[in-house]
Amino acid sequence: MSGANNNPDKDALPEIPIPILNDPRPAPDKDQVVAAFKTLEPGRNFSTMRKSPCAKESFIDGAAVGLGLGLMRAMKTGAGRSAANWAFGGFVVMTIGTWEYCHYKIRQKRQLMSTGQMPVVNTIDVDAAKKREAIAARQRDV
Repeated sequence: MSGANNNPDKDALPEIPIPILNDPRPAPDKDQVVAAFKTLEPGRNFSTMRKSPCAKESFIDGAAVGLGLGLMRAMKTGAGRSAANWAFGGFVVMTIGTWEYCHYKIRQKRQLMSTGQMPVVNTIDVDAAKKREAIAARQRDV
């Protein structure tokens, strides 16, 4: 089926795939879902989450936005429960958003480094080189 085009000088419009309403792929097996949940270890997973490079910034941003939304909602309506709901919702949305954005930036940097468009810099080597240069400059001045 070619696209409807009234102008014969232009190329035919591309075909648009029609979504399949009855997807022939089988639904995930219940055993697979249960097995996936059994691999979670909340004690270990949540205790190591603070070591993630984006955790601190995400939780601080989420707490700030949640507190701000909660206070503004409480001042506007005076309803404590509604304000708490808004505060918690703001905290969750902001935390997830900043977490994902931070990891997106990390993925972008890794991709640039792997393609060679961004040099891989070891900060320890850079700091050591700066110290050596400072020592050499002081020795020249003496």
